[in-house]
Amino acid sequence: KGSTKQSQSLLPSQQQYQHNKMKTYTFVSFVFALIFQAGPFVLATEAEALASSTKSFGGYDYPNLYDEAMPMLWASKLVYSFAKLLQEGRAGGLDLEDTFPPEVLAAYKDKRLDVRDMEGGNGLPFNKLVEIVVANAENLKEIESEWEYVGNIIQKIQAAEDADQSSDDFFLETFSSIDAATQCVYGVLKDTKNKRVTVVFRGSTDFSTRDWQTNLSAQLEGMKTPKLLKDSLKGKLKKRVLVHRGFYNYIFNNKRAKGDQRYDMILNDIKPFVEQGYKIYVTGHSLGAALSSLLAFKLAGSDKSWIPKPITCISYASPFVGTDGFRTAFTLLEKMGHIRYLRVNNDADTVPTIPPFSLGLRRRLMKHVGINLRLSDDSFILSHPNSNGWGFVNAFRNSVLKPVWSVLKYHSLQTHEERMDAQKETLQNLHLNDLYDDEKLLGKEFNRDEL
Repeated sequence: KGSTKQSQSLLPSQQQYQHNKMKTYTFVSFVFALIFQAGPFVLATEAEALASSTKSFGGYDYPNLYDEAMPMLWASKLVYSFAKLLQEGRAGGLDLEDTFPPEVLAAYKDKRLDVRDMEGGNGLPFNKLVEIVVANAENLKEIESEWEYVGNIIQKIQAAEDADQSSDDFFLETFSSIDAATQCVYGVLKDTKNKRVTVVFRGSTDFSTRDWQTNLSAQLEGMKTPKLLKDSLKGKLKKRVLVHRGFYNYIFNNKRAKGDQRYDMILNDIKPFVEQGYKIYVTGHSLGAALSSLLAFKLAGSDKSWIPKPITCISYASPFVGTDGFRTAFTLLEKMGHIRYLRVNNDADTVPTIPPFSLGLRRRLMKHVGINLRLSDDSFILSHPNSNGWGFVNAFRNSVLKPVWSVLKYHSLQTHEERMDAQKETLQNLHLNDLYDDEKLLGKEFNRDEL
């Protein structure tokens, strides 16, 4: 592959970016790697041209790949911990009286946490959350098994927050977890510095919730084709795309929901901030990643005039979400510039390989969508379903031939972060919008020049 210096400035041909070397776990995968990854390196773009910390696209300054993806990873981890914190608080195990206004404390005992009116309408500042954590550290250590890792994330966010002492930048707006036994858990965050509102979904937890029932409901459900796509698709795709029933119902058609569906609640949560010029981000880990994919797809294809495009989705360790028709519709939204999607996973993680096909009478192969950042210990690969000639290779990589005995390690967000940190310098020289404009990765027919 050449020297480390060369590998950082050269990008592989045949619609893949690969840095350093790729680990192989079996003789078979090694043979496939030789067959399908052989070929000379080519210059895609000079690293110096990509080195700015932000790049403007559609009048909005987007960070580089690393700086855009890492805050989404932190949010995807903290949503687990914050749900535990609120659960403990409702049970009387935390001291919150000095942090929340009395009216908020009284309401959150029986309702979801809605703090949008705090701090003059900005929400609950991140530094207030830090005060809660510090004041209740001993109790939280008992309920958070990854306390040290969570503490490190909080310190990193606090460092970013404290870089500008003049004002707070990061706020919590709403957090819906009180009905976690029957509905998915999500939070809405506001970043005044980067002008973005983020919806973050929690992944699967224990069997006291419907998370695992949702995961295992792998039959197909017809999801209405977004209105912006109907005239551009053919046949049955004009009316519906087929997706994982459990994931779909958790957001859009939950029979056990008391009140509004999660999708309608999210729209109400984010609309006030979007009207102030904020971009929409969606993220999550595992089950949360699958839910974020469906929500981003729905928002990106909506004809509601107040929803800004593109929607950005950055997910971690997502299982399969839909069939080939869903992929066709999703890719069309990417071509139209309505959605930007980075799907991050570890190369040895089993979860992104399931379910390989749907259950029930209508059994179909399941497909991934978006630009995939596949991480290994000392390298990464970027690919996209639209990459010409790589369908079989990607299918083989997405097979269940993984070291299942290490699923917890490779599925964890901490391993994702460690591997991204190992490639930080290179990832900071890449931008998601530039990847969408590179025909080596997206194919010659994926052309957004007219946008």
